[in-house]
Amino acid sequence: MKIKVTQNFNCLTESITLRKVLLFTLLNLIICLMYTVIILNSNIEHKAYIMPHKYTTQEKQFLDYFNNIDKYGIEKILSDYHSTGPVGYTSYLILMRILKVKERISSDRELVNKLAKNPIYREAVGIKLDEIPAHNTFNTLRNRLKPEGFERINHHLVLQAYEMGLLTPPIENLPDMLKDNIILVGDSSFLLAVASTKGEKDEDGNWLFTDSSIAFGRPHHKHKYPVGHRVHSIMSVSGIPIVSLLAPANESDEVYIKPLLQTAINRYPEFPFGCVILDCGYDAEELHRDIYTLFNILPVIIRKPSMKYGLGFSDEGTPLCPFGYPTRRKGIEYKHQRTKFACYHACKKDKQLLLLKCPHEDSKSRFGWMTHTRFKDSYRKQGPAVPSSSVSLRISRG
Repeated sequence: MKIKVTQNFNCLTESITLRKVLLFTLLNLIICLMYTVIILNSNIEHKAYIMPHKYTTQEKQFLDYFNNIDKYGIEKILSDYHSTGPVGYTSYLILMRILKVKERISSDRELVNKLAKNPIYREAVGIKLDEIPAHNTFNTLRNRLKPEGFERINHHLVLQAYEMGLLTPPIENLPDMLKDNIILVGDSSFLLAVASTKGEKDEDGNWLFTDSSIAFGRPHHKHKYPVGHRVHSIMSVSGIPIVSLLAPANESDEVYIKPLLQTAINRYPEFPFGCVILDCGYDAEELHRDIYTLFNILPVIIRKPSMKYGLGFSDEGTPLCPFGYPTRRKGIEYKHQRTKFACYHACKKDKQLLLLKCPHEDSKSRFGWMTHTRFKDSYRKQGPAVPSSSVSLRISRG
């Protein structure tokens, strides 16, 4: 009996030892598998990091836009402003500001968040994930550069764009007088105030705010409480901003178009400005006259739908012949400050016969009856660029 007990005890000991070995082996196997997955994932991430990303066409264009910016020129300007931002950022902070405007990012906090989430944004400005600045860094930059510093940077970028031909994009069928010239576009946009908008009315009923530069603007479906500024700008037809002015939101667009044009001419005297395209908010007789005579820039202003050209003119602003047929523009004589018109025998195409014989009916000239209008008489009705003019038609089609 003792021998049997001893034998059973030995067998039990061997069984327990075998189980320990199996359990230890299984545990090692599980640990190896877990580390293998981690190692594989690390290898995949490493390969994904070192492998070039296959960019879409839109991403390539986006990156090319930022790659073409002259960063050395920006850094040269920043060198005049001591301690402009943290060491190591320099021009990258300016590229981030350009990114903010280009992508319509509303705040510095949002800009920082999007830089952290979007690797294309980081590659565009040339920083890594651990190099993203804090949002208050941009406030420091603004305080040290001030408007003058940003103006110098904008001037540098506009000159660079002009040298690259970006201000004069190819437009088909453009009149000779505008070829190789810069076509400007003027407009304004509302900026919501980033400040306290709790105001009080004075004795005359005018709203007063803590920030004296803000005011109530026109009602807009996007803004229930439109308190802020308006940015009045002129840009090239390709969308590159030339000059901008900030004003309270309640001031008219008309007030700022002439200061904008004068600033652009003073800042870029070497630029060949050809014409400026404006919407119907600028449709005033004085603006037509002043833009053309003061700045030698052709105004192309969109007409108000209610525009009436008066007796003796068609709905498109062209003179009527003695028999009431509308004429067509024959040419613009800028040296003589007048526009020529001709009937081109319009009466012959009408099924209704004339009661009286037209003296030009048998004329061999294909132009027929001709007349002209002078700019000084009425720029808005008879000026150099009314809706039926070749300048207006070709620009709108281009």
